[in-house]
Amino acid sequence: MFPQVKAVRPPVAPTPVARELVHRAQAHDVLPTKLTRHDDTNFTVSARLPHRHRLFTTTDGRYTASYVLEAIRQTTLLVSHAELGVPLGHHFVMWDMGHRLDTELPTLDTPSEGLTLDVEVTDLRRRGAVPSAVALEMTIRAAGRAVGTGSIRFNITSPAAYTRIRGSLPTTGAPDLAAALPAPMDPPTVHHTRACDVVLAAPDRTGRWQLRADPANTLFFDRVNDHIPAMVLVEAAQQAAGLTVPPGRFVPSSSRMNFSRYVELDQPCWIEAHQDTAEDGTTSVRVTGHQNERLAFTIEFADTAAR
Repeated sequence: MFPQVKAVRPPVAPTPVARELVHRAQAHDVLPTKLTRHDDTNFTVSARLPHRHRLFTTTDGRYTASYVLEAIRQTTLLVSHAELGVPLGHHFVMWDMGHRLDTELPTLDTPSEGLTLDVEVTDLRRRGAVPSAVALEMTIRAAGRAVGTGSIRFNITSPAAYTRIRGSLPTTGAPDLAAALPAPMDPPTVHHTRACDVVLAAPDRTGRWQLRADPANTLFFDRVNDHIPAMVLVEAAQQAAGLTVPPGRFVPSSSRMNFSRYVELDQPCWIEAHQDTAEDGTTSVRVTGHQNERLAFTIEFADTAAR
């Protein structure tokens, strides 16, 4: 499909996968364990299922949508750096990401070797030797059986280009803003035990919350960021969706998300959630984030299970 694409890195990433290849500072946050190259546009990534995790597992032993989306994100980074020739230090500008699970993932009490993600490069554009725009489609497998799909579309910019894009805004991180954070919602209301993992403040009206992201929380900010990481936005949407659909935990089996601009660290961002129920009974929640009255992102979760 892309005869001009050439492998420019070793065909197999280091095992275990080096944390810099998935943009994580701590080895225990790295999900991929192995990368296999089939040809220039097809790869397979093995990913572990964490036994317990503050964001990725529920109290009743299931894996959250955040886990699937983070596995897709880290798989994307790994393939891009190890196989597509994206240098470390370049910036990924994500536009769209989504997933769908047709079968629930193994539970925590079920022996599992983890997941495999079969990756296909469906679009690749280069500026010189370095990719500038990429789209990936993924088939998610558990125990060799297809259980779902994932997709992602993103641009890649050099450090110099990223500085031009950001203009007068910071590119090397913002000062510690923890003191200015609004108070979090009570952690149990969003199925958490730690206040630092709560990314929503108390609502100012029904269905609207201010985003709060604690820079001291290394799960979200494990390296210097000059904007709110996408992981925080996904978690905010998941918490807002859970608060919107009574009477209990919201466990979506699919997601669609679009990011139109960065969410800045030092300006309020308002999260709103709206529920809809289709004729077949499928429930969906559309979550939006606005900053300075401009839409920054939209995330839609669907197919829920309340416990």
